[in-house]
Amino acid sequence: MSKTPYEIRLDLLKLSKETLTEIAYSKRQALTDEFHASRQTLSSCDNGPKEPKAFPTLPELPDTDAIIAEAEKLNSFVSKEK
Repeated sequence: MSKTPYEIRLDLLKLSKETLTEIAYSKRQALTDEFHASRQTLSSCDNGPKEPKAFPTLPELPDTDAIIAEAEKLNSFVSKEK
């Protein structure tokens, strides 16, 4: 059974949201890990007191406009004729 255009668009929106959210969470995790590693290194150093690195600004999660733009990119790729 084939999907209706509405179902296809919904699937593209879901895929876009999942993709962009995963990218954002990966970046957030990398920044958080880097921060904690720098704190751990700082606490194990005996070179005198140093100022701890400030907690990084984390990337925003994707908003509706970003999700729609990504879905439109996917749709143009899927809809492309040879």
